[in-house]
Amino acid sequence: MPPPISPRLVSILAILTAPLLASDPVGDTSPWDDAALGLFADAHAAFARHKNPDRETRFGEAVTLINLQPKTDANLDRAASLLNEIIATDSTDLPGIGARYYLARIAQIHRASPDPSTAVRLYRELAGLSSPHPLAQRAVVQLALLEIFASGIDSAEVRTRFDHLSELGAGLSDPSVVRDFHLVMGDAALRFKLGDATALDHLLAAERAGIVRATTQRDTWVRIAELGRRTGRNDVAIAYYRRFLENFLRDSRRRMISERLASILAEDGRANRHVEVAR
Repeated sequence: MPPPISPRLVSILAILTAPLLASDPVGDTSPWDDAALGLFADAHAAFARHKNPDRETRFGEAVTLINLQPKTDANLDRAASLLNEIIATDSTDLPGIGARYYLARIAQIHRASPDPSTAVRLYRELAGLSSPHPLAQRAVVQLALLEIFASGIDSAEVRTRFDHLSELGAGLSDPSVVRDFHLVMGDAALRFKLGDATALDHLLAAERAGIVRATTQRDTWVRIAELGRRTGRNDVAIAYYRRFLENFLRDSRRRMISERLASILAEDGRANRHVEVAR
């Protein structure tokens, strides 16, 4: 059985309801504003008040239903019905893609008995669109979590899936999706021993895409520095050890990282002296 997915990955990949689709305001504020604040009951009530809802409003009602507490089968069934209505009209426009994504989310995490095979099928269909829509692209991230970290697969199958998803990921363009995809792939490369150089390339790609959460940034910088040291990329190791020390003044790893940095600088100094002697 593969190692469990780290809580860090789960947290960075949690999709919070956000105004991904425009919706007409009700009163002075949009129900999407309430949803973004976690006021799902208020947002749902606002969406549900519409007597002749358009597809965007149906989408808002469905997504807020998914997030209502307590979570019930009746609410999830109603949400799925609304999403299927949206898809029946057009499955490839903005509301259609959003509806397909959230149907997959219902199957993946919201039901009492998850249905990962249905989620994988829906995510694969979305990934196959090669759409610039953030949720179509984020389907590739979810596929990586579901397929690479699936239980009961051997190391050869992990490698096959990893390589296939690497190809899919090459077409991603949304910065937040690119970041999360490479964080997942870097984590997978380390966990399944697919190569330190491969892990380093993915984590550097995530860094270039822009990591904004301090906890994720801190841990990723340490991983990049350590992988740089292990793969002989001392320039990368030095840069990220220094970046960590300059920005995280109270982290418990500072002593270890200071020692690693001093060691690698001394090593580089010895190597430079040997070059000078050879000349």
